[in-house]
Amino acid sequence: MKRKIVAAVLLMLMIFLFSSLGYGHSYDRTNSDHPLRYACYLVYPLGIAAEYALLRPIHWLVSQPDLNIIFGHEPKAGDVYFVWE
Repeated sequence: MKRKIVAAVLLMLMIFLFSSLGYGHSYDRTNSDHPLRYACYLVYPLGIAAEYALLRPIHWLVSQPDLNIIFGHEPKAGDVYFVWE
C-alpha cells in the first residue's frame, strides 16, 4: 500500500515539475479560432430549439398541480416555462 502511495506522489511531482507553463500574453486573437467552434455555431441553435420545443413543455406538464405528486416535482418560486431568457 505504501508503494502505491509513494508512486502516486512521485507521479504527481513529475507532472507538476515537468509541465510547461501557459502564458496569457502569447494569445493571438487573429490565429486562435478552433474548428470545433464552427461546429458549435451549428449545434447551439439545435439545442435551444430542443429546449423550447421539447424540454420546457415537459417541465410544464410535470409541474402541474395534479401531476407534481406523481412525478415528484417541487415547485420553486420564479419558475418560468415559456419565457425567452
